[in-house]
Amino acid sequence: MPSLSFLLRLGVLVASIAAVLSGCRGSDAPSPDDAVVATVGQGTITAGEFAETFARVVLQAGLDGDPQAAREAVLTSLVNRQLLVESALAEGIEGTEAYRAARDLAETKALVDAVLAREKAGALAVTEADLREQFVQAHTTYEARHLYARDRAAAERLRARLEAGETFEALARETFADPLLSQNGGFLGTFGHDEMDPAFEAAAFRLPVGEVSEPVRTATGYSVLRVEARATSPLLTEAEFARKRDDLERYVRKRKRTEARFDLSREVRDALAPQVDAEAFDRLVAFATGRAPALDAEALAQWRRTPLVRFTSDHLGEAWTVGEVEDRAAAMTERQRAAVQDAASLQEFIEGLLVREELAARARAAGLDRQAWVAESVDEQMEDWVFEEAKRRLRLVDDVPEDTLRSHFASHAELYGMPERVRAREILVATRPEADALLAQLRAGADFGDLARRHSLRPGAAQADGSLGPVSRDQLGRLGDAVFAAAPGDVVGPLEVAGRYALVERGEGLPPRPMTFAEARPQIREALDLPFAQRRLEAAVARLRARYPVEIDHAALDRFFNALVATSARRAPPPAPDRS
Repeated sequence: MPSLSFLLRLGVLVASIAAVLSGCRGSDAPSPDDAVVATVGQGTITAGEFAETFARVVLQAGLDGDPQAAREAVLTSLVNRQLLVESALAEGIEGTEAYRAARDLAETKALVDAVLAREKAGALAVTEADLREQFVQAHTTYEARHLYARDRAAAERLRARLEAGETFEALARETFADPLLSQNGGFLGTFGHDEMDPAFEAAAFRLPVGEVSEPVRTATGYSVLRVEARATSPLLTEAEFARKRDDLERYVRKRKRTEARFDLSREVRDALAPQVDAEAFDRLVAFATGRAPALDAEALAQWRRTPLVRFTSDHLGEAWTVGEVEDRAAAMTERQRAAVQDAASLQEFIEGLLVREELAARARAAGLDRQAWVAESVDEQMEDWVFEEAKRRLRLVDDVPEDTLRSHFASHAELYGMPERVRAREILVATRPEADALLAQLRAGADFGDLARRHSLRPGAAQADGSLGPVSRDQLGRLGDAVFAAAPGDVVGPLEVAGRYALVERGEGLPPRPMTFAEARPQIREALDLPFAQRRLEAAVARLRARYPVEIDHAALDRFFNALVATSARRAPPPAPDRS
């Protein structure tokens, strides 16, 4: 195990690295971290890349043994990474449609960052007061309760109802599918630093005890909260503040960047004032949720020419058609597209596309695209993308022998079992009133499958009468406990699911049983793929080392690393006694 004094010095070393790297962002001036310490084919590894990776790896995994050995291990991993990148480039990955789409996305991201740095420079500055407030916040614990809403308007309505005298206990039963939060009035118990969304925690820190907050924007939606109790450690010292100063600065800088990006996006969205065509938008929602039939080629071409959203912009024109929105959406990540599941998330997605394009256009109009660091940012993002794509292609190779899969199953069949399941049908709608109205119809004798075909937003629900098939408690997620506790034939809900509302009909139960080999095969394949993937990677790297020259400038690496360690030693607090 590394000594405590070494880890303290390492923390300052990481801060030194962060300072070096962030110091050159937005500037065209050369920096010592630009020094090349290795060349791999046509590619290079800089001292800054090495130092940043070394710091990240050591802090994540710890350091066991000689730091020099760890340094060599990190250098080897960077060389192997560059070998995969060089190979993918040589094989023509830059000519693929996927590469072009990824580069467009990287360029837009870099331009948005450039506008953020220019227009929100004041908001990004970290002051001494910020650091001291964060220091206290990091040593504060809270007891609080909250209500969740998908959008700000819904959160404002919840707050207004609280101000009018309704209770957290009553509103939580409407708001949460989680049985605990639903029954305990949204009470979160005791929590401390980094246990909640940063914006939520910051609001809890500043909010007077007993008062109801304004809606707080978090990563998943909006919260209205009330702090029941708050306590701060009385043993805070200047020495501890000095030791944690660099960590505090990094945390505050990241949080300010997130807040500034959100504020800028909201300002741009308000300035664009987007207005969707209601008829076209409703039809697009129906297509997105699988409730509209496919179109033939002629109808599809006409549909794509339909105006969808109008806005006010000096850069983007006045409107986008359905086709223009769809084309821009295709360039977004799969995760971003998957988040579009209903009308609210689709509108948010369209507005996000508009904001992104507007900010990129502003950056180009201001000439920010000609700054050297913007081009460097794009190159860095694309190198990361090429590396991940090269690894993905290696993972696609199915070289686990069939007899190995069967042998593993025969030896470990007890590991593969089908959990208890229930048959279930679901109706998913956008609002609570819709769900309540459908529940009333079901209680009056309406057919569940018919209502699911006509109303459910779940893709495929119309074809399956809302059937989810046999599902486990885990597959049902937040709905699992409530559905499994119901009796066959009962309808559970309405239950809130990511801003929408579900009615679930509980069917017959299916007891646990052993899996067949065919059922277990995907899990076995996944379990055995890691060692086979490692072998594929090692074999690929061995081949590539014979193909591409690798040259390490150990002298340059030594000079940079030793200077960095010396800098960190000057900044470090006195080392604590070695208790390792």
